[in-house]
Amino acid sequence: MHLELFARGHVVAIPAGVGVAPPERRRGAYVVAGHCSYPLRTLEPTGVIEVRARALFKLGDFFAIWRQPLSRHQLAGFRVSPRTPVRAYVGGRRWRRDIRLIPLARHAQIVLEAGPYVPPHPSYGFPPGL
Repeated sequence: MHLELFARGHVVAIPAGVGVAPPERRRGAYVVAGHCSYPLRTLEPTGVIEVRARALFKLGDFFAIWRQPLSRHQLAGFRVSPRTPVRAYVGGRRWRRDIRLIPLARHAQIVLEAGPYVPPHPSYGFPPGL
């Protein structure tokens, strides 16, 4: 699945290595190996999250592994006012329930925004083999 984060109108990068236990081996910005990994992990800083086949996870699970807060009023290290909560889009459509409950499905495109509106991408061009 692919996750894009925007805060205060800027892109927030999701680092490679979320869900990968040290010691990690890297090739540039990419993680190529680690001691072991969670069933949710990032190997590249592109927003692509690998989800183990047939695993049922929610977006809140990924943020817990990443050790970043996620709520109506906080997106990673960014807080928003109660009048403008964090917005979520799945496949370009607004998600109106608890954002932590967004299912992590194969080839899902999820966009989270904390701050000004940024038109969400409805899809992502996954590389072959993913």
